[in-house]
Amino acid sequence: MTRCDVLLLAALAAVALLMFPISSAVTSSGVSSAVIHSPSGTSGVSLDEPGRYEIAGAQGVVILEVENGRIRAVSAECPDHICVKSGFASPGRPIVCAPNGVSVTVTGIRGEGLDAVSR
Repeated sequence: MTRCDVLLLAALAAVALLMFPISSAVTSSGVSSAVIHSPSGTSGVSLDEPGRYEIAGAQGVVILEVENGRIRAVSAECPDHICVKSGFASPGRPIVCAPNGVSVTVTGIRGEGLDAVSR
């Protein structure tokens, strides 16, 4: 490995570290709604207004909380509480409580138009 290889790797690592906060800020902001799927049906929730929602699941209740434009599970009647431990949902990272049959998917990014066109 030459000196130029080491400098190139260091530069790439620095760029990756500098881009990480920018990319996470882009994906976590600007979201306006979430879709909740449960055994009783599907519903939408605005992430613009804080609140708590009790969702009836197959084994019990899942409590979801909206704050600061984000949504998370704060309590669930299930054995492992994986949904509670998973933190806030984001686009591409849903919350799933499999034993209760409840899932939350973040949708509706504000100010975004088409991201691709296919022919």
